[in-house]
Amino acid sequence: MITILHDISLPVGTDMPVYAGDPPISLEPQLTLAADGVNVTTIRHASTHFGTHVDVPRHVLAGGASLDEVPLERFCGRARVIHIRDRQAITAEELAGYTIDPGDLVLFHTRNSEERLLERPAFVKDYVYLTPAAASELVRRQAGLVGIDYLSVDPPDDRALPAHHILLGAGVLILEGAALAGVAPGTYQLICLPLRIRGGDGAPARAVLARM
Repeated sequence: MITILHDISLPVGTDMPVYAGDPPISLEPQLTLAADGVNVTTIRHASTHFGTHVDVPRHVLAGGASLDEVPLERFCGRARVIHIRDRQAITAEELAGYTIDPGDLVLFHTRNSEERLLERPAFVKDYVYLTPAAASELVRRQAGLVGIDYLSVDPPDDRALPAHHILLGAGVLILEGAALAGVAPGTYQLICLPLRIRGGDGAPARAVLARM
């Protein structure tokens, strides 16, 4: 039996934050119960990287694996939620104090969660991100997936996306926009189910922390 402890998916709505430069999400009625007998809503201006979403190698690497080429099991399994004290970035130095075993799905609870940045409609540039050294350390420790509690593992002013390239280049998957406010550090089971988009570079996902 599965007991869901935390739904870490960001609700999809017009007031959700989107990454800098992306158009805001628009939900518009396509059909209505009064006129058509059914309610059908159109989601407009949405990329494959809105809200709680996954990144796969195709996102930044030519010839990288697309979403439909990544086994669904890679997004599910034992997850370690780690609370990060540094107010600016996730660093290799801070990671040295934590146990991360090969295959672990590592989710970082940072100041982003404490300040509930994902609940603010406007994009916030001052968020905690992952340093390249920390990304390399996670690759060295053979993490299976890395999740963060805002919309990117990289800072907004670094268009080279070093953490993305380091992680995805090594086959480490990324979960961004994980709603971890109120989630205690510890070990959980992550069930993360992204949309099955053929040739996709990423996709929105429903992600929960559970006890099996």
